[in-house]
Amino acid sequence: MYDGIIQTVTLAAGLLGEVVPMMVAGVFLAEVLVALKIAGRIAALSRPLTSFARLREECGTSFLMAFVSPPAANAMLMDYHTKELISRRELVIAAVMNSFPTVVMHWRYLLPFYVPLLGIPGLIYFGLLMLVGLAKTAAIMLFGRAILTPTPCIPVIPAEEPPITLREAFRTAWPSSKKTLTRLLSITIPTIVVVAFLINAGVFDRLAVMMQGAGGLFPVPPEGFAIIATQFGSFVAGASVAGALLAAGDMTWQQIVLTLLVGNVLTSVTRSIRWLGSSYVAIFGMRTGTEIMLVSTVLRNGIMVVLVGVLAYGFGWG
Repeated sequence: MYDGIIQTVTLAAGLLGEVVPMMVAGVFLAEVLVALKIAGRIAALSRPLTSFARLREECGTSFLMAFVSPPAANAMLMDYHTKELISRRELVIAAVMNSFPTVVMHWRYLLPFYVPLLGIPGLIYFGLLMLVGLAKTAAIMLFGRAILTPTPCIPVIPAEEPPITLREAFRTAWPSSKKTLTRLLSITIPTIVVVAFLINAGVFDRLAVMMQGAGGLFPVPPEGFAIIATQFGSFVAGASVAGALLAAGDMTWQQIVLTLLVGNVLTSVTRSIRWLGSSYVAIFGMRTGTEIMLVSTVLRNGIMVVLVGVLAYGFGWG
């Protein structure tokens, strides 16, 4: 029992070490940008996307930040929502949109392993993941356009104010950041401790075993189940097994890509609950964080399942 407590505390400390610094950075940066009055100019880069989805400009700033740090970007959204700059609907839609930059930045982790191990099939797999991410973003933007009210564009004549220095912006940003961070951390710390306890209790491992059994519902050859099983442990291990099966001629490159996609669908359920769930709930709270996680996961997996069906039965990859 003592060892279990130590493991839970160690894991919780590691998770907090990943989430909290980015959360602090995101909230503080949002306040600095507001103080410097340059958030609008940064958001202009993504204005075509936010305008189409009928989101406010502040969401565009967060979307661009997601290419650097998704937790910081989501913390910015929560800060805007706390200050009532964006509504709860806008918060959910913008948070789901922020997942696309995360998918794009996966090249840093996927390509160095999948291309050497699989070659061209590894590139095709990565390209299909980008396609799914793009389709998910387009779908949530269309949803936003359908349910959100267009923000009226009211021209504002800026008042003559002396320019603020970066040091003054820091001084202004910190007091306003502390109030938001106090509320966020009061949710974040207990949430991540609970997630760490569930991980050490083996809850997610048992869920992974259940999801592996669901692999029989997909058009995957028997050899492919070894890839799916290892994907639950590590995407590197999954790529290694796939590379070995491809080199041995036991599976075609089409079957390899299809199996990797199916494994991605199955592992995403436990991955979302284990990691994205802890991050979303920690930043947005239990209700909103769970809603964002479910919308993002269901939308992505739905598109992925359709893609698997098209490739397996439309193009004969199965």
